[in-house]
Amino acid sequence: MLKKTIQFSLLSLTIWGLVGCSERTITVRPQTTTPRATVPVVKEPAIKEEILLGRNGKNPNLGNRVDVPVNNPSLGEMINDIYGEENSTEYNSEVTPVPSEIMERMPFPTEEYKYVKKRGSSTVSGRVYLENSYNAQKISGAKLKLWLNPVTSYSRQWYQESYLGGYRLSKTDKRLYNYLKFTYSNNDGDFHFYGVPRGDYYLVGTMPCGEECGFSDTKSIRLVREISVGQGVTSVDLTKPVP
Repeated sequence: MLKKTIQFSLLSLTIWGLVGCSERTITVRPQTTTPRATVPVVKEPAIKEEILLGRNGKNPNLGNRVDVPVNNPSLGEMINDIYGEENSTEYNSEVTPVPSEIMERMPFPTEEYKYVKKRGSSTVSGRVYLENSYNAQKISGAKLKLWLNPVTSYSRQWYQESYLGGYRLSKTDKRLYNYLKFTYSNNDGDFHFYGVPRGDYYLVGTMPCGEECGFSDTKSIRLVREISVGQGVTSVDLTKPVP
């Protein structure tokens, strides 16, 4: 029995030795990687703001094309319109109309305007109206825009040559607008300027009037008065007889 056990043990050791000494073949399988799908990047086209006006520049949903005027309304009023110099229907009883030639305006006196104050503590109050010479009727200037223009060599040229002389002047330098003060009259023609520096001014306004002023049709009447503003309240009316 012992002999058989020893034989069995020797046989087992022999088999294990043969197995351990034999070559082993290891198969390495290449790793397969699934390629990622490439997603193309789509660039969005730049957005353009366009108005499609359709054929002949018209579109029933958008209306007709409107040309922007040379005098861009978004930039405010032209200085010449303040004084009525471009108004062909203007009536001025103080002058005889002159030929429609344009007189050159003097250069803007920058040094002189350095001494013109823009803010003050005085008040100018009054009433604007026209008086019919035939029946003495007073026509109030309701809802009119009025200006105070400091008296300088620059504004004096306008007063003498344009208002009194009847000449049309070349365009006003826009820097003048920084020194003008304006207000509106109420329904009765009453007006008030506040925060006015003391000094001399041209009080300016333009008023439309028709049959009540003795005209056959409506005309624009320019009213100008030279005033002196002192401390406190200065009371002054802006008026003119017509026709």
